[in-house]
Amino acid sequence: VSTSLPGDDIFNLQLTKPQLRANGASEALIDKIGASAFRYFRAMAEPFKHRTCEAFRDLRWRLPSGAVHGDAHLEQFVVTDEDFGLADFDNAGYGPAIVDLVRYAASLHLACLEMEGGCDPEQAVTAYFTAYRTALDHPVRRNQPPIVARLRARLGPEPEAWLEWADGLMRPLPRADDERVRSEWFRFVALMGETNPPRPEGFYTISRLGSVEIGLGSALERKMLIRIAGATDDPRDDVILEARNHSLPEYRGCVWRPTGGSLNVFMLTSLLAHPLPEVFGVLPNPQGDELPEIWIQSWERGYRELSLSDVRDQADLNALSADAGTQLAGHFWSTDPEALRGYERFTQLRAFELTEQRARDLARSLAREVIAEWSRFRGQDVQN
Repeated sequence: VSTSLPGDDIFNLQLTKPQLRANGASEALIDKIGASAFRYFRAMAEPFKHRTCEAFRDLRWRLPSGAVHGDAHLEQFVVTDEDFGLADFDNAGYGPAIVDLVRYAASLHLACLEMEGGCDPEQAVTAYFTAYRTALDHPVRRNQPPIVARLRARLGPEPEAWLEWADGLMRPLPRADDERVRSEWFRFVALMGETNPPRPEGFYTISRLGSVEIGLGSALERKMLIRIAGATDDPRDDVILEARNHSLPEYRGCVWRPTGGSLNVFMLTSLLAHPLPEVFGVLPNPQGDELPEIWIQSWERGYRELSLSDVRDQADLNALSADAGTQLAGHFWSTDPEALRGYERFTQLRAFELTEQRARDLARSLAREVIAEWSRFRGQDVQN
């Protein structure tokens, strides 16, 4: 944990349209961020984290560090053919669990503003906190929320539908970029041959690639989807890879990520009890060694991200909240050596008791601030 306060700039929940344009945001992305308070909130992961750290600065030495998601919120829920739960660990690091508690709880307050028919955010926060505390106290089996079956059924059981959906996300790359990726691809294939189980010679053959604009917190990062041949010549077992520039470690505040490259993200993914992708690895950025690495990982078959419009009612929201709490706390039982688990359980439970009510209050307060800043953002003149 840093011994000095971060600068005031990283506590600010304000976004401006000129700032976003200067950072390369398209008008479509700016409109997307301004469409709702929840979307605006999704673009505020870093300042949210710092505001939470600062609010609990008086307790910093009593809050044990552990693996934290770093950007936990309702729409981070992902469903695949084999798994479900919070994903997108590119903001993961080591720090106090309060970071995840506050951000996810704030997302519930903002979600209830937009859900058709409304909902009670405090009820969902209670489900989240109760499940979190229970999973800290003893190992808990995760219960599959009913929404999982609905999301899996949306495209049906046939793999072609999901692959067609992924293809539809790709946008053509400039010719020079396309050629550069294909000419450098042998480096990734060589890395896979050195570090992973043997696969057929044509497994990594590129059949299609394109740029993709997904997410909001990471929307300014350049991303690609790459479709490769997979285990056979049958296109139905093709694999979808996502490639992106990984953000550099943050040295300010109470959450930190180790240096040493993007593979640390996969280490944190594993620590947070989430299965590793079938294919994952990194490549040096071909535009310069001083730039972040290119982080590559496969999407698991059937990969679909939750949208607020998928959440039907309070029961759905409560079930998702409880699952998030169980997942985020449950990893403490599986990642530490057995001799340390009792101590870890005691310190995490004590930290939760110290922070629970303040975390509830801060989540509510920051959600109100997001709404105010979003209203200001929407009111900016388009010429600014």
